[in-house]
This record gives sequence, structure tokens and C-alpha cells, in this order.
Amino acid sequence: MSSVPDSILRRLILLRALTVSAYAVAMLIGGLALDWALPLVSLSFICLLLAGYNLLAIGRLRLARRGYPAGDAEVARQLAVDIVGHGLWLFFVGGATNPFTAMFLLPLTIAAASLPGRYVWPLTALTLATYSTLMVWYMPLPIPETALAQAFFLHTVGMWLAFVAAALIVAGLVARIGRQLRDQQRELHDARERGLRQQQVMGLAIQAAGAAHRLGTPLATMTVLVDELAAEHAGDRALAADLAVLRQQLAACRDELQRLRAAGEAPAALPADAALLALLDDWRVVRPAQHCETAVLGGGEPPRVAWDFTLRQSLMNLLDNAADASPDWQRLTLDWSAGRLRVGVEDAGAGFDGVAPTRRVSGEGRVSGEGHKNGEARASGEDDEAGDGLGVGIALAVSAIERSGGRVEWRARPGGGTRAEIELPVLPA
Repeated sequence: MSSVPDSILRRLILLRALTVSAYAVAMLIGGLALDWALPLVSLSFICLLLAGYNLLAIGRLRLARRGYPAGDAEVARQLAVDIVGHGLWLFFVGGATNPFTAMFLLPLTIAAASLPGRYVWPLTALTLATYSTLMVWYMPLPIPETALAQAFFLHTVGMWLAFVAAALIVAGLVARIGRQLRDQQRELHDARERGLRQQQVMGLAIQAAGAAHRLGTPLATMTVLVDELAAEHAGDRALAADLAVLRQQLAACRDELQRLRAAGEAPAALPADAALLALLDDWRVVRPAQHCETAVLGGGEPPRVAWDFTLRQSLMNLLDNAADASPDWQRLTLDWSAGRLRVGVEDAGAGFDGVAPTRRVSGEGRVSGEGHKNGEARASGEDDEAGDGLGVGIALAVSAIERSGGRVEWRARPGGGTRAEIELPVLPA
């Protein structure tokens, strides 16, 4: 997106072109229709100078598009040229008596709406000096004696035209500048919000790393105790089965801690289907009672992905959310047929309270729209019906997916329930 000075420069180029065209039309009307003896050579020279400067401004705008943005000083210099050029034009057509002196206010209005005060006040001083000079030093309009009776009428019409032109330009141009400034402020606000969310995620990551370091010893102790209990009660088959499940869960905890310790390392690149199946295997260790359906919809060779720990954990959080909302059925799909990698997490839960088919989730974890999903209420910090929602799982999942270059959308399933569509980046081929 172009910067605000670049956008103002583009509009100044258009405004200057319109001004030069208006000068040419005025020369034709005064010289041909009204038969005034205008200094056409001098006026034409001023038009050529402004047109040439406009070509230079167009070249500068092309440089801005190539990565060399304009600054406030360049915009101020462009406005100064317009002020001086308009003053030179008025010098040959009546000076301060010309009704189009009102057009001096346009550069000042643009400067006041878009530039800092250190540029506005010098431009104001330049405008006042130019206008004051035209009050005592100018060439009178060469109106024929036969047209003197119409001079006042022509002056009145000129004042009306100047007012209409100024009003239209101010309403159109300055309104656009103000809207662009507001858009820039909104983007800055969103950037600050993203920075705050990333700081929160980083703080939780630091806490997780500390927890991984502290939990290593208790897990090792529990593993030794499980082995000892298995050796002491080798004949108790029921206890042996329970201890085997406990040993499996301890191994899963050790694997997760190992991933936490390696969270800062570069993840390995895998085909998308292999990465998703590995993720599902890890999730089933933590939730052995769940039977999540899987479907791979992409055709041809799958793209390669490199999912780090936070992204893997985010996808697991979405699977947990689906399992909480619909313990009896979940569905995980992978599709790269449309040129983009999409992962779908579906459940048959209560779905949305509202009727809109689509909800977007922001990094704060809020679901946009009026309705909300039963399991997703925790994403916005609300407690679910059981009162066990932490209010951060989905929010952190969405934030991590957005930081990796992806996005999340919630869609209501036609048969009831919800589908979370995750679009994820892939490695270049």
C-alpha cells in the first residue's frame, strides 16, 4: 500500500493538470470569445512551465511505486510550486482584482489536512506574500472600453465560478485525504494490537518453556514408579493394563515437553498429508477415546509444509474445541486442490446461536457477528456451560495461525455443528 504523501502527490498531479487545462480554456475564452488583448506568450510560458513540472512529478511518483516513497517535504514543495505558479498567472490577468484569487486557499487546505505544522506555516506565509504582492504589482485585465459595462457582471460570474470550483475540489480532494489518514490510523492501531497479542503469546511461550524444564523431573519420577509398580504386581492383569495406559500417557507428556524444548528450532519440512497424519497421531495419544474421521481431498503431489510447535499446538487446540463441542463425532479434512492448503475441522455440536453462515475469528479470539458457537464462547473469555473454559485456547490458536501467515473462518454446517476452515501457507516448490 502506498504512503499518504504518495497518495497526496498523485492527487496534486491531477489537480495541477486540471489547473493548467483551466488556464488554457480561460485563454481561449478571453482571447477569442471576449476579444481581450491578453499576453498570450507569457501566459502560455507559465502553462508550459507548470506542465513540465507536472511531468517531473509523474516521474517522481513512478519512483515512489518502485520503493522510493515521497515525504512531507516533497508534498510541501509541490504545493509551493502551485502557489507561485498561480501567482504568476494572476500577475498577467489582473492580480488581486481577479476573482480566482480564492483558489489560493486550495493548497493551504490540502497542506493543513495532510502536512505537519512546520510545513503549513511556511506555505501560509508564502501565500500571504504572493497575494499581498499582487495587490500592488500586477497587469490590469485588458478589457476593451466597449466591455467596461459588463466588467462588474463578469467579475461576479468569476467569483461564483471560483467558489464552485474551490468547493468541489475541497469536498472531493480533502475528504479523500482525511479518509486515507483515518485508514492509516486504523492500520497503525491494528498493528499495535497485533504487537500486543504477539507479546502475550511470547509471554505464554516463555512460561511454557519454564514449565517444560520444571516438569521433566516429576515425569521421570512417575515413570520410575510406574515401572516399579509393574514389576511388583506382575501377576495383576487389570493393574498391568492400567499401568500400561499410564506409561503411554507419561510418554506422550515427555514427547510434548521435548517439543517444547525444541520449539525454537527450525521445524522439519514434510508433505502436507504426512504432517497432518503425524499431528492426528499425537492428538490421539492425548485423547485416546476420540475417533476423528479424516479425509484427504487434494489430488497429485501434496505441498510441503513446516509446522512449528506453536502452529501444531494451535491445530490441536481446534481439534480439542471440536471434541469438546461434539464428543461423538469430529472430521478432519485436508485439501490443496484449489491451489491453497486448507485444513477443515468439523463437529456436530450445537453450532452457532445466530443465523449467519460464516464467522471470522480475530486474533483476540472473538467471533465476529451476533451468534457464537457453544465451544467457541471460551475464545472470547466467556465460560462455557460447564464452567471449565479457560478463555485463551482458541484465541492463542487463531493468533498463532495468523502469525504464521494463515487465517481461520468458522462456518455453520448444513446438518448442524460447525466447520473451522484453516488456510495455511506452504513452502515454495
